[in-house]
Formats: sequence, C-alpha cells, structure tokens
Amino acid sequence: MKRLKFSKEKCIGCQLCAQACSATHDGVFMPSRARIGIESYYDRGGVLKYKDAYCNLCGICFKNCPTGAITMTDKILVDHPTCIGCGTCAAKCPRKVVKIIDKKSYICDTCDGDPMCVKVCPQGALQFV
Repeated sequence: MKRLKFSKEKCIGCQLCAQACSATHDGVFMPSRARIGIESYYDRGGVLKYKDAYCNLCGICFKNCPTGAITMTDKILVDHPTCIGCGTCAAKCPRKVVKIIDKKSYICDTCDGDPMCVKVCPQGALQFV
C-alpha cells in the first residue's frame, strides 16, 4: 500500500503542494482548502520548523464516523451526501488531517494514486511510496 512520505530536510516551505492540492480538488489556489498540510515557520531563534499533516491511513476517522460516510481501502474516501459535517472524524484524528470545509469532511485521497502534491514539489520533499 502506497503512502505519502515527507522529508523536512528537503522542504523549502514554498507551499506548492498545498496550492496544487486545493487547485486539483477545488479549482482554487487556497492552502486552507488543501487536503495536505505541510507548514513551515521560523521559531524565535530563526530556526525553520515544520509541521507535516497528511493521512497515514490509521483508520480512526473511519471507525468513528457516526454515519458511515467514510470508507477505507488503500485510501480514505468521504461520501459527501452521507457526511453530516459533525466533525467527529476531525476531532478523533490523531494527526489532525481531517478538514471540515463547507460543513463536510475532507481527507487526502492521494489523487487516486497520482498525488499532485508529489508532482509539483520542486525539492522532492514529498514522495508516494
């Protein structure tokens, strides 16, 4: 089973991955709508820090969805007509990768096995392995 892998040593914090994700799924360049969350920031000492947030297929969202809107195979899928936007999946997610957008849950679906975030990363910081 393939999964996303992030290498913070290679990341330059450009956010192209989040831009590509939101554009692919929603047609807008808006990182807040991305299903992936690679964030970078500087601490008070000027050291670049990273937070990586992408689904590692633990299945906790799937197991805790009260409506059965989330299915899990080699990826996580959300059936939006069934999703009631209660946020249980987001609250239970240990990596905090489930996003509630427009009152529905969204999780990385790896772009059906061809993740756009991996394709656009200029440094190869994201891999699908």
